[in-house]
Amino acid sequence: MNKLRAALVVGVTAAVTLAGTPAFANWQSSISSWTDGNESRNWDDESYSEVRFKGCTAQYGSEKVTVKLWKAIDLYPDDSQGTHLFTNCYNGSTSVSAGEWTGLDSGSYYFETSTVGDGGGLLDADVVYVDTTQAD
Repeated sequence: MNKLRAALVVGVTAAVTLAGTPAFANWQSSISSWTDGNESRNWDDESYSEVRFKGCTAQYGSEKVTVKLWKAIDLYPDDSQGTHLFTNCYNGSTSVSAGEWTGLDSGSYYFETSTVGDGGGLLDADVVYVDTTQAD
């Protein structure tokens, strides 16, 4: 009976420890018919974020998209962290464009397709990946 109780305590302790561990903010999705001003979902981050698009196609415009990273701020205007121009992801289904932002404060972030093509175009991306781990 003591072995069973000990195993139960260890199992519950492990579950509580894992539940208290923060989840990684990395995530993957896709984009369909995004235009100027469309926004991603938010993620929590500190120090570093990378946004990657893979397998892009353009409708109604040139093959480029400006990606802007924002820090979400409650009750105030959000804070722009700068932009990156993505063009390489249009060079085939395995081609990737990436932008890195470093030195970020701890907080909630999201990206926006601020300009698609020359403005008003539509963007499709087979894979969108957000990476918050600079070490990889």
